[in-house]
This record gives sequence, C-alpha cells and structure tokens, in this order.
Amino acid sequence: MRRLESDLSAAIFDALNIGLALLDGDKRVIAWNSWLAVASGITAETATGRRLDAIFPNSGLRRLDLAISEALETGTARLLTHSLHPSLLPLRTPAGRSLVHNILVQPVCEKPASKCLVQVTDVTVAARRAEILRERQNARYASVVDSAPDAILTLDAAGLIQFANPAATREFGYASQELVGHHMGLLLEAEAWGKIWPAVLGGEPVHGPVEVVARRKDGSPSYLEISASRWTSDSRVFVTIILHDVNERRAVEEALRTLNQTLERRVAERTADRDRMWRLSTDVMIVAQLNGTINAINPAWTQLFGWDEAGLVGSSMIDFIHPEDRDQFQSILRDLSTGGAPKLFELRLQTHDHRSRRIEWSAVAADGLLQAVGRDVTAEREAEQALQKAEEALRQAQKMEAIGQLTGGIAHDFNNLLTGIIGSMHILKRRVTAGRYDDAERFMDAAVTSANRAAALTHRLLAFARRQPLDLKAVDANQMVQGMEELLRRTLGEQVELTTDLEPALWPAFTDAHQLENAILNLAINARDAMPDGGQLTITTRNAVSHEPVLDGQEEIPDGNYTVICVSDTGAGMAPDVITKAFEPFFTTKPIGQGTGLGLSMIYGFTKQSRGAVRIRSTVGHGTTVSLYLPRHNGPILPPPDKQSHEIPKGDGETVLLIEDDSSVRLLIGEVLRELGYACIEASEGQAALPILISNTRLDLMITDVGLPGLSGRQLATVARQYRPELKILFVTGYAEHATGHTKFLEPGMEMVTKPFALDALALKIREMILQNRTY
Repeated sequence: MRRLESDLSAAIFDALNIGLALLDGDKRVIAWNSWLAVASGITAETATGRRLDAIFPNSGLRRLDLAISEALETGTARLLTHSLHPSLLPLRTPAGRSLVHNILVQPVCEKPASKCLVQVTDVTVAARRAEILRERQNARYASVVDSAPDAILTLDAAGLIQFANPAATREFGYASQELVGHHMGLLLEAEAWGKIWPAVLGGEPVHGPVEVVARRKDGSPSYLEISASRWTSDSRVFVTIILHDVNERRAVEEALRTLNQTLERRVAERTADRDRMWRLSTDVMIVAQLNGTINAINPAWTQLFGWDEAGLVGSSMIDFIHPEDRDQFQSILRDLSTGGAPKLFELRLQTHDHRSRRIEWSAVAADGLLQAVGRDVTAEREAEQALQKAEEALRQAQKMEAIGQLTGGIAHDFNNLLTGIIGSMHILKRRVTAGRYDDAERFMDAAVTSANRAAALTHRLLAFARRQPLDLKAVDANQMVQGMEELLRRTLGEQVELTTDLEPALWPAFTDAHQLENAILNLAINARDAMPDGGQLTITTRNAVSHEPVLDGQEEIPDGNYTVICVSDTGAGMAPDVITKAFEPFFTTKPIGQGTGLGLSMIYGFTKQSRGAVRIRSTVGHGTTVSLYLPRHNGPILPPPDKQSHEIPKGDGETVLLIEDDSSVRLLIGEVLRELGYACIEASEGQAALPILISNTRLDLMITDVGLPGLSGRQLATVARQYRPELKILFVTGYAEHATGHTKFLEPGMEMVTKPFALDALALKIREMILQNRTY
C-alpha cells in the first residue's frame, strides 16, 4: 500500500505543469520532476544528489541560495520574481527561447527544516503581455514628452544629460545629439545649478516657481521656471527636469512695470496739474457730501465770496445759498444722490459782506460725493437784464411810435365819421324842435351810415390784432368768387380785365365767409390801383398739401392741408423792402388821403386768426400775386339759411334784469326791451343787482356788461348761478379778448354779443335764449 501511494505521488509530482525540485538539508537534489528536466535540459538522474550551483554553474544563483538557506534554517518561504531578479535559472521554453519564471522556496517541515521545495512557475506569457503594455505606455509617454511645450531633460546621477525632448532643442538651439552626454552646466549657470542639484539628488523634489537663467547656443539668456524630481531604475538614479519658458511673461511683466511707472508719472503730473488748476482757477470748485456738507473748496471761494476755507469746511453749503434758491439746490442733491445725470444750474450765493452773487454750476455725483465747478455769471446776468431793459425800452418807443401813427390815422378817419354822425344828428334835432319832419329819414340814414363805417374801421383794427371774433365755418371759395364776379367787375372798371381759374375739386375752407369776401374785395381794389392804365386781374383757387417753400422775410406755413385763393395783377409790382412792410398797419404806397394802410394788415390778421397764412410774390414791373392759405375743412358744407325778411320778435311779459354801467347804453337797451314787451329791471353795477338776484323776483334773463366796475359781469354771473342755477345770462362786451376767448368764458345757458350791435340782432338773441329749453 505504501508503495502504491509512493508511486502515485511520484506520478503527480511529474505530471504538474510547474517545475519542482526537492532539496535535502545539504541543499542537494532529492527529486527533480519532468517539467524542470525539460526546461533545464538536465535529467532527474543527472540532477539527483547535486547542488543547484553545481547543476547550473556560472549562473549567479546567490540570491536563490540565500532563499534556500533561509527556508532550511528559519522555515521562512521566499518568492523570487523575475521583475526583481531577471536572471535566476537558465531555463528555456520548448521553442528554445529564454523562459521567464518566478521561484517560490518553501520549507517542507518545521524549522529547522530537513528539506525544502523549490517551485518554478512559467510567467513568460504574462511577462510578455506586461512588456507589450509597458511599451505602449512608454510610447504614449514619449508622445506626451515629445509634444510637450516645455523643455524636458533626463540626467544621470553625475548630472550628464541622457535625454532631451524636441522642446529642449528648440529652447536652447542645440540638436539632441549635441546635448546628450554633456553636463547640465552647459545650459544653466553654475551658481543656480549648484543650489538646485544637491537638493534634487538628495531626493528633495523642486516644485513651484523657481526661476533660473539658461544660456542658449547663441549665447542669449533665457528665463525659465524649473521643476525637478529624482527617480531610480534598476538601482540607477536619474533626475527629470522640466523647464517652462517665462520669457514672454517676463516681457509682459516688464511692459506692465514700465506702463505702471508711466501711468504713475502721468497721474503725478495730472495731479500736479489738477492741484494747479484747483489753486489758480478763478472758477469756484467744491467737493461736498451729498447732504451738502463741504469737504473742500479751492482758493477762488475766498477771492469771490470772502469766506476762508477754515470757515467753510464742515459747514453746510445750504447755509450760504440764497434762501429763495435752497429748495432748488436740495432737489438737485436728492436727484444726484439717486444716480441722476450731471446737472447744469444757477444759484445765488451769499458773500461774507452779505451781498449776493449768481453762480452757474456744473455738478456731478461721484464716489458718493458732490463735485461741482461754479462760474460767476453775475455781471453777465446784469448785462442781460440791462439789455432786456434796453430792448423793452426800444419796443416801448416803437410801440409809442406805432400808437402815434395809429391814433393819427384813427383820429383822421373818425373825425370824418363823427362829423357825419354829429352833423346829421344836430340838423335832425333842430328840425324836430322846429316841427319840421320832412327829409328826416335822409339825415338818420347818413348818421347810421357813418356809424357803420366807424364799426367797420374798428373791425379792421381788430382783424389786424387777431382779436376780431370770427364766425368760422365751411366756405366754398369757388362759389364765393363766382358770386362776387359782378361786384368785382363794377369795382375794377372797364380798363381792368377780370379772369378766374378755379380748381374744380377745391377743398372747402374753414374760415369766416364775410371776412374772406372783404379780403378778396380789398385785394381787387389794391390790384386796380396798381394798374392805373389798365391790365388783367386773375383770381385762382387751388389745393395745397403739406407746406410751401419759405419766402425771404415771410413766415413759414405750418404743415397741413390748405385751400389757396390767389389774386394776381399785371401792375407795377413791389420791391422787396415794400413786401416786408406790406402787412404793417398804416403802411401804404398810395398818396395821402387815398388809403388808410389797413387793408393788407386786416387781411394778415384775418388769415392768422383763421390759422392760415398770407404769401406775397412780386417783381417790380411784372405784377403781384397775393395768396391766402386757409385751413381745409374736412366736413361737408352746410347749405346757407334762407334769406327771408322777418319781424323783430316781441316779448310776452318776461322779466329781464339789465346791468350796464354806461347810462346811455343802459337807457337804449332798456327802452328797446320795454318796446318789445319785456319787463325791465335796471342796475348800474353788480353790487346793486345782488339784492334782486337773491330775492324771489321772477327773472327770465339777465343781460350784463362784462366790464362792470367793482364786481365784474362774469363774477356777477357766478353769484347769480348760485341762487338761480337755471337763469340764462347774456353778456354784452366791447372787449375783443372776451369775444375771442368766449369758449372758456361761457358756461351752458350763457351767450355773448359784442358792441356795436344792431338792435334787431339783440332782440333776436334775447328771444332765442328765453324760448330755448323753456321749463315754464
């Protein structure tokens, strides 16, 4: 049985795919299996009884022998790997190649061991795989090193260069073969290298920005940052050095250093300039907090205001500002403190001797402070005021001259008119006294005609001043011109030929028909007078869109749509200086006594009041064209009312309160009211009418003059409406301002008539108001 077990163990020993050698205490081979016999080429018979160093002479088995001794003496197993011990046993693969192997030495029994087992494992395939992997890794590392932008060198323990990457050859200007084998002192200065090399060789790596100066092949210096680390391979010491080029960075740093020095110098120069400006400027400068507390002032403050710096710094600027300007300054401070834009403003500041200076300020908020520069404009403002006074005096003188011309012209015309009125009335009075009533109507008509002419003259004056109330409505200018042709032909006479050229699709004009008719007639008369030997007068109508070109010396026409009526003649024409004066009141080129000079001025006032314009085109010897631009009316033209005669409407016993301070006018209106069947209560002023308004007296209408002494007519109307909300009120005024602004002046149930007025028109207005919305 024992023999069977022994044979079985021997068979297993030989069948294992590892090498096994059993050694006795003298290190001699007891057993040598088949795997080991094949790998070594030595049979078991040859190996048995011999020591390994005898079997493999000259193989350097000292490390293996020590492991066997340690196993026999101490009972310790030891593994010898090929990576640390590449040369163990001279074994071969079946293909004849060197067999890479590991050896495990194990004691067979307790220490001290009498036997030990040497186990050889084939790791050729694994080693080859590791070698292939290592070669691939080395290739990758070589690629990284070759493509690195920094110079990389490998040195041996003596400091000799063993490897240099392409970046190193580019950096130093040497070829690779010129560097390998040379000492590092070829590249680095001895002093710097002497400080770095001992530390690195001693195992202390160099990291961080350690800067050295290297020498290139051409002798030029190169500034580099060095990193170095020691490593070993097969008991050999190597040092890898990485050198990073910092020449560009140093150049930038040097440029920045130079720039900083330049900027510092310029800042110092500008600071000096600013300090000089601060000291020498005649303008006042201030730095203050945004609550007005003064931090600094320049010397100009003392020169201008008499305050010294010590007396102002720490004080509030508001204390030195004129009381009337403090709210403005505080508002500016609030705006600046919330990020407002820089400000330009004027303030008055008090001087030390309690005078006031006007300062024009430019202020901004920066870094939480108010920074401002002020210029004394007191003299300029005083000069401007003096100039304004002089201009006002000149305007006043011109106004007085115009008034002199105006009063002279009015006096001349009104004297003629008053002569006709007064003379007719005196003759009529004498004849009535004598009981003679024959031919009385002729003198009454003469007086009425002179009065109407006086009213027409007043209308002309109001038209020039643009104060005459207009009845603005849609007007068909073509129809008006056609309707005036007969009148115009009689006015022009036989020597002047009248022609018309009317736009068929003419827009309606928004204007006063009566004033437009007067304007066309006036222009026709002027044209006739400009053609004493005869000629041609043409009236043209057309539409004008947007604006017309501006003529020299004439006002611009606002953008818009206009109906244009042009009156052209072939007369003597006007010189440019005459055109510029044509619209002035009382300016005329006609002989004394043949013209008032109000014709064109009346037309000018009428068109401006209609929101239109007038244009004059004229050349001396070639005639004149006057164009009236009237705003287009965008609605339809209403048909004119039927012109039929009617009687003056009578009253039905209604009560009218009349307030008029002029006794003549009050007498006249009161008499008319009573003749028409109204009950009339009269008062000469507003205060006298109040008790009547407060009482229970029935009132159907109140007629009041606007310009009453004391309580005005408008104020009286307000009081009346408090006690009689439904009372209708008719205002009578001779003031053009009231008439032209009546839309703001009047409330519902209020109307206005202007003096002078016809009595039948007054009667119609009274009856119309009383019957309108009657509630009783």
